[in-house]
Amino acid sequence: MKKRKRKKPKKIRRKKLKKSKKTRKSSKKKRFKKRPLRRRTRKSKKKKRKKVKQLIRRKKVKSKKTKRRKSFFKKARTSGFKKSIKKRFKFSFSLGELLKKIVSPVVNRVRDYQKKKQLLIKEEEKRKQKAQKEISDLRKELLKNEIKEEKAVARTRIIELKNFLKKEQKLIREKEKITQQKFLEEVRLEKTLEKFRKRELSEIQAIEKYTLNIEKEDFKAFQQRIDQVKEKYKALRNERLRKRVEELGVTLSDQATVEEIRQKEKEYIQRRELIETSLESFVRSATSLIYQINKRYLPRNADLLRVINLVYEQSEIIIREDQEQNENFLMLIYVKDQDVNKNLIIVEDKTNPEKHETREYNRSQIFKFGDDLADSMVRYLEGIRERSKKAS
Repeated sequence: MKKRKRKKPKKIRRKKLKKSKKTRKSSKKKRFKKRPLRRRTRKSKKKKRKKVKQLIRRKKVKSKKTKRRKSFFKKARTSGFKKSIKKRFKFSFSLGELLKKIVSPVVNRVRDYQKKKQLLIKEEEKRKQKAQKEISDLRKELLKNEIKEEKAVARTRIIELKNFLKKEQKLIREKEKITQQKFLEEVRLEKTLEKFRKRELSEIQAIEKYTLNIEKEDFKAFQQRIDQVKEKYKALRNERLRKRVEELGVTLSDQATVEEIRQKEKEYIQRRELIETSLESFVRSATSLIYQINKRYLPRNADLLRVINLVYEQSEIIIREDQEQNENFLMLIYVKDQDVNKNLIIVEDKTNPEKHETREYNRSQIFKFGDDLADSMVRYLEGIRERSKKAS
């Protein structure tokens, strides 16, 4: 039984060692080249295992001892030291007093040490506070001194600036005075020059007047001739105007002035314009109808028909044959009494040689005039055809 128990752990350990060897080999393969392995004996392996176990035991013992010492010192510092001893040790004789005598000087020293330590800490804190206060006071004093110095510097600067500005203002005033003096001198010179100019102009005007008076006396005879020529031209213009107005059919007296003549001419022209506007539509209808007759319906042996517009000259419209004169008209159209206010237009019809007709129309009766004109012209053409048949 004993042999079997010993063999089992050996196998397990060998396996573990084999695994560790494999891992080492793998790591060595990665990092370095292969090296020849050294064979280890079983005795060397056993020695190493024993050493490892011994080291582990020593560490455990040391850790236990350190824990005990720490707990002992903690209890010695506190007041529960006696209680812990009483719990562990119970004697019939007065062991507590003996322990007090032994431990009390140690405890008192520890307490004194702690108190001294606290006092030292407090003193250090006080020193630090004092040092900080001193530093802050120094800073405040320095700041106050700096502020005072800055105020003094500012005052000196203000005084210097005022003095500088005063000096500059003085210089500016002096410059302005110099410029003003120059300007005043220039103004005085200009005024004197203007006075001289005025004197010169007055003298020149006086000389010109004197020369003009002399020239007028020399050119009086020439001026009289010019006036005579102007009067002759005026008389010729008035005669021409009178003749022109009389040719239009306006009667004038011998004592009529130029303004009266021109006024009558204007009235005549206005009346003519009104006559033209009133007869304009009749002229159009007559010209269009006679144009169509000459183009389509006129016989071969017949003369052409003409529309003569004498509205502006005589305020008349004449329709006649081409070879005949104006007196031998076929139709005559004019305004009654040459008065446009009556609004009447007269048509003398001689297309029928056996019977002469006179018809009156208003301005708005242009369509009636066109129908009557067409009827009369149709009769005239039928008469020409009958004559040509009889002659043949």
